Amino acid sequence: MGFVPEWTQDLPNRGFELKKVRGIDFKIGLGVAWNREDPTAGRDDIIDIARSLARPGR
Repeated sequence: MGFVPEWTQDLPNRGFELKKVRGIDFKIGLGVAWNREDPTAGRDDIIDIARSLARPGR
């Protein structure tokens, strides 16, 4: 499952189907991006992103 902007609806050969949804409690998951030249994860960057997304009281 993923969430994409509405403007992707008109893209040709998009390979996915868009459906309207309601009542979703959005939670954000982070994946680690890497490449073959530098396969190490940017741990500090991931922690910074997670902290910026965290909501007080949760």
